Formats: sequence, structure tokens, C-alpha cells
Amino acid sequence: MFKVEKKIRKTMSSTTAEDIKKLDIACSELSNESKIRHVGVINNLGRLIAGGFKVGTSPLINPDKIAMTYMQMQLDFKMRQELDEVLGPIDYIASRRTKQLIISVPIGDNLVLISAEPDADDKKIIKKAEELFDGITISTV
Repeated sequence: MFKVEKKIRKTMSSTTAEDIKKLDIACSELSNESKIRHVGVINNLGRLIAGGFKVGTSPLINPDKIAMTYMQMQLDFKMRQELDEVLGPIDYIASRRTKQLIISVPIGDNLVLISAEPDADDKKIIKKAEELFDGITISTV
């Protein structure tokens, strides 16, 4: 299961409890892959609505900055979408850093945000994420 800070986890009216349950299950299953530290779904406002860090895994950044990081990831994604008409839609965004691999996979207006050890197999993780999340549709109210 996940540890999630309550102040970060908020739901939007367009995401139902059933949607969040489906997303949590997919996050949990993906987090079972080796070397993955975090799997979360970030809504269009940059708030964590499902998933989180694996139990026993500590974030590499200050916990107070996690919410800001989620918002930055969503903003970065939105800015990149401006090229969708010319280049096509984004399948995923991957960033390999010295201490961490960070992958964002869009699901509707939300982002699946994955962090893993830097030597993790990004293609394997992305393929598994797409398998788990592609079949989930988010209800609109």
C-alpha cells in the first residue's frame, strides 16, 4: 500500500470515489515492480488524487516541496501540450537524473507520475503503466 500525506491528497468533483479506487489499484500494482519508489496520479491542478510513495520509501526531496513538485510536473506537461497539433500528443515524458528516474504518463487530464531508481528500465515501466492505466476512464460529473 501507499503512504500519502493527507494535506496533499484531495479529489476534484470530476473524479469519483470509484475512479480513485481504480487508480489506486493500478498505482499499487505498478509500484510492485522492482526499483519503483512512487506511483501517483496527479490531477489537472497538480494535486495527488491516487497512489503515493511505497511504504518504507522516503522522498528524496523535502516533504514540504512535494506538493509544489506535483504542480510543476502538471504545468510542464500542459506547456508541452502546446505542440500537440504539430508533433502529436504526448505518450510519456521521461527524465533520467543521477539519483532518480521520473516518468509522466498522461491519462485524460491527469498524469501518472512514476519515480524509480536511476538504473530502472524505463521502457519496461512505461509499457506496464500503459497496460494498467489505458483501460481506466475517468468519470465526468
